[in-house]
Amino acid sequence: MLGKKKNQQTPSWRAMLGLRPMRNPELEWAEVDGKVVLDLKHQKGKSWKQWVAGLVMPTPPDRKVELDTIGSEVWLLIDGKNTMGSIAGKLAKKYQLSPREAEMSLQQYFKELGRRGYVGFVGRDGKDQKLKERS
Repeated sequence: MLGKKKNQQTPSWRAMLGLRPMRNPELEWAEVDGKVVLDLKHQKGKSWKQWVAGLVMPTPPDRKVELDTIGSEVWLLIDGKNTMGSIAGKLAKKYQLSPREAEMSLQQYFKELGRRGYVGFVGRDGKDQKLKERS
């Protein structure tokens, strides 16, 4: 689910809204004072880019990432049942955004979470998916 696969098709905009985000099960997190804090443990298998970057700018083996209020709300809505479309709808209603505004913002947020390996995406058919850039 969370790994990248070769020759993987990226979904259309409509299909993207039907994707179900899933938290990385290896990622530990907690809710502290109403905000989600991700506990990032040192990863054993670094990519060559991470290894080179580590030579120039070493990173601590463990670190914590605190999500902001809206990011925390989104994280708590990632339950394997909510789709990107339903999460966007909830955000649009709560923050008085247009549906399109909420969808675009959420797509960018999920793209970043996916790039960092914090979440993966499952389509209606149960297959892994990857988000694409929307212009």
